[in-house]
Amino acid sequence: MNKLKPYQLPGAKLQPQLELDSLAGYGVDARDAAALRRAEAERFLEVIQDPQSPIPMPLIGKRDLQSVCIGDVCYRRLSSMSQTIATALSLCLLDNECVNMKHCRPISSRERLEKYVQRADIAAGEEFEATKNKEEAEEQEEDPRESIFALVDYITAILARLISQTADGEFWLLNTLAALVARTAKIKFLLVDIAENALVAANMGREVLEHSAEQNAHGDASKKADFDEEECEEALRIINANQLDGLASEQEASVASFCVNQNKYRSGLNNALRYTLNSLRFMNLSGLPATTYEMCLLVYDIGFEDFKTVLFQDRDLEYSASSDRDVLNTTQSAIIILNQILRQLQAGKPTRPIQDDDRTVVEWVYEELPDHDTTDTGKPSKLETQAIPLDSMADVVTVMVPLAFTSPILLAGLTKFRTMMALTGGVRDVVRSFQEGQFGTYCRLYTREFDQEAQGREILRLSQAFSRRTFSRCRLVDRMEDASARLFRKREENQDPNEQLDFDSLEKELTRCSVKMNKWLIDENSVTVACRRYVAGVMLAALALGAGGLTIGFTVGERIQGVDPFNLATYAWVLAAFVMLICKAVLVEHWSWSDFLQFNVRCKSVSELAATAQMDEQVIIAKLLHDDCGDGILVTRGPFNSVFRRQAGNSEDGFSINVKIKPSTLILSGLAPLKVVTPRGHAIVCLDHRRGTFLALVQHEGGKEKEHLVCDDIDRHIRDWKAPKPRSAWSNTHQLEPCKLHLTKTSDFKWKRVQGLCKLEEGEVVFV
Repeated sequence: MNKLKPYQLPGAKLQPQLELDSLAGYGVDARDAAALRRAEAERFLEVIQDPQSPIPMPLIGKRDLQSVCIGDVCYRRLSSMSQTIATALSLCLLDNECVNMKHCRPISSRERLEKYVQRADIAAGEEFEATKNKEEAEEQEEDPRESIFALVDYITAILARLISQTADGEFWLLNTLAALVARTAKIKFLLVDIAENALVAANMGREVLEHSAEQNAHGDASKKADFDEEECEEALRIINANQLDGLASEQEASVASFCVNQNKYRSGLNNALRYTLNSLRFMNLSGLPATTYEMCLLVYDIGFEDFKTVLFQDRDLEYSASSDRDVLNTTQSAIIILNQILRQLQAGKPTRPIQDDDRTVVEWVYEELPDHDTTDTGKPSKLETQAIPLDSMADVVTVMVPLAFTSPILLAGLTKFRTMMALTGGVRDVVRSFQEGQFGTYCRLYTREFDQEAQGREILRLSQAFSRRTFSRCRLVDRMEDASARLFRKREENQDPNEQLDFDSLEKELTRCSVKMNKWLIDENSVTVACRRYVAGVMLAALALGAGGLTIGFTVGERIQGVDPFNLATYAWVLAAFVMLICKAVLVEHWSWSDFLQFNVRCKSVSELAATAQMDEQVIIAKLLHDDCGDGILVTRGPFNSVFRRQAGNSEDGFSINVKIKPSTLILSGLAPLKVVTPRGHAIVCLDHRRGTFLALVQHEGGKEKEHLVCDDIDRHIRDWKAPKPRSAWSNTHQLEPCKLHLTKTSDFKWKRVQGLCKLEEGEVVFV
């Protein structure tokens, strides 16, 4: 509560106290405001003091949350409640922007304040009409505001627990939780009469706008509502520079610094609350009814060297992902909260199998491994999935809210917020992240209507990809063309469908390949591989031929008249030289004698490397893609290197990717091909969540903000591939060649809607 004390402006008897998220403008005195905040602080303290206990969902309100209602009407009521809370959040931002406009011009924006005032005017009218329409119903039903307050308590409790579980340090915990306490208390007060309070906030905003217009103060900040690290540092730099140049007094600089810090503490909270509330609203971005949806989360180890990634599909079928280790560390905290809530929900229901008449279901699996455990027994594909039928909207909200908190969009923003707090604090203001853990998880919230609707579309849902182990790195070895992989596939074909494939053998095979590849020497243009056995064999063969010729010469001597036996030795030496030259040219195009004599071979293409290392080409491409996103220095060139980030400037330099990439290699390297709708049909847009990616997004109505790997008009490509060929003389092998889809990096590509993972059958499609 000490962190919530307002800043006293000079002239205490004449000047009001400076405070963000203040209730003074709504007729609330300091004592009542402190009581409201104290109640919220005590509630948060109970939540964060026992992190092992699940957060309960208060079941208040028979009409909106607790009733046995999971139909369209109830989802729309939930959306309306979320919109009302979002309106209260917007009013908080409006009031804070008024404070910034008065006291801290570097972080204020007149355009932003005008937009907040416009929202408040619209909200005042909408909420007044909604309140008027509900008056008769409220006489017979419980007050719906109790359900809204319960929803606010649930969302903020999860956020408070997440803040306390992502990092440690007094500076981090006290400032962020104090800001959350003040924000929650104000939101609840505004919700008591949201229409009237929206009108009051709009009037206060217009007064500030008129006053700033008279003083010709327009603000210096951008239109963005939230701070990032650079903007915060820039604002503080401007304040300090003005004070040093005599343009601002010490008192003015102190007031401005107070405003910057208070806005900084709230920036991450604004993003988290806004995203969670939008997740509960029915936005109709997918074009499906309110009762037809699926939310899916997958955290799994993929890629050639087993890097962890989080892949998320939200309610509107938009996809986000991250493979940044800091984001994944934050993700584990959110997943622990979700797992606790699901186990509590499961304990309160009778044990029974999922039935066809269960309209809404959640299924999940979570496993956390000790830090010293290096086995893969905790991978979610090897664990038994648990399922719970959700019988009411209270159950749905209980699951939907913490599941929304596991989105990479929210968690990446929270991680960035934590980083900003750590970098902009003082010397003693330490923010310590918790130790990373080993974990895997899968969670899916869906309705029966969605399952039925998705069957008519040719897409691969994220849940199907999980059940088929599409993202399992063992699939790299499972598709190798060597004898061991063929043995594994044969065992998979002959085994019982309900029997699990021995993935431990595949894992060992992949580990063997990884150990072998770690011995390679990689530079900018080539990969040098030790080839001791092959070179030694060639040299021994040549030596045997040469020695055999000499032996014949010395053995025969002059026994045959008119024949010089050493001519045979000459022929043997020529044959040995010929064999050596042929063997040098079989593997690579250019093999210098110095490398040959040192038992090394320098490969400059995938095909050369595969022939030299006796390894599958797709496994090699997966290894190169893994290094391409990390600290690798290899530069690639065509003809099939469009998915690589480090590309040579001309066609002469670089390592040649001369082998087509299969869909499984692309997916297992962190490039998820998504099927999107365009004006010309369907296209593929890759969700690039390769190693180290902080945040990757593929949303509906994609624009030009970011570069994507795309393949336009895939329907035409596949239709032309399947069409009968005009020449009947073509061989069957020619007709069985896979369809070639060309991926292009571009930022000038638009689509209308995301449908899901593109269903690409192995052997039918390759990427070029």
